[in-house]
Amino acid sequence: MSDYRLHHMTWPQVRAALTTATVGVIPFGATEQHGPALKAGIDYRIAERLAEEVVAAADGTALMTPPIPVGFSPHHMDFPGTLTARVSTLCSLLEDYLASLARHGLERFVIMNGHGGNLAFLPAFLTEYKQRTGHTVAVVHWSMMGRDVVVDIAQSEMYGHACEVETSLALHLVPDVVVTEELGGPAPLLPSAHELLRGQAIPDRAVGGFTPRSLAEFSTNGALGDPAKHDVEKGRKLFEAVRDRTVTLIRHLAEAPTADAISAKRAAAISADWGVRG
Repeated sequence: MSDYRLHHMTWPQVRAALTTATVGVIPFGATEQHGPALKAGIDYRIAERLAEEVVAAADGTALMTPPIPVGFSPHHMDFPGTLTARVSTLCSLLEDYLASLARHGLERFVIMNGHGGNLAFLPAFLTEYKQRTGHTVAVVHWSMMGRDVVVDIAQSEMYGHACEVETSLALHLVPDVVVTEELGGPAPLLPSAHELLRGQAIPDRAVGGFTPRSLAEFSTNGALGDPAKHDVEKGRKLFEAVRDRTVTLIRHLAEAPTADAISAKRAAAISADWGVRG
């Protein structure tokens, strides 16, 4: 089987792969605490494994970079082991990854995101990047791409970090990050300082106002949910849904015009319309 991971290829192999590959895939995660049962590297490990499976299934349409293992995690810094980077640092690193791939001829990109905190800045960064370069770029976050399966797995009232869903996916993809003897019951939660204060690194879709909060303000062990309620079979179904849908997206992007071409066509249509009106 051919390898589509840049860091496992020689430059002649990459050059040959670029004759068919038109989409670059960048795994982006974090190194941060995930409660007592999941190891700190889980986010980038999941992003990396998902990216590997996606590019393998894309049949030469995509190439994958090494993972970015640190993300935006200030809300986890009260727990030892967490690393975080400034938004400006992460934007610069992503820009350099994208620029490197573009130098080799790619203009379509998928960021395989494994950490929800990165969504605090990714939409704004990618919007500006797209406007500056005309390149097409999309973010795939596994809990969004597989949302229907996530809802089926979730049993806790509050979940989303080191919970039954993430544990189920990890046990299928990267079982070595799970400390099985620590898979206890639900995370002990603390009451909010006020019912209208919501969010962590990103706003909740709930009634209230957003304020950045440490996870330690409402979880005593760094988790949200109950990892003991994991379901490995449903974790496999979640993985398959994310993989298959992402491959479908990549194949679409590979054949679709770039954002720059679409923008030019739209601008020409608007100019023609207003020209007629004038």
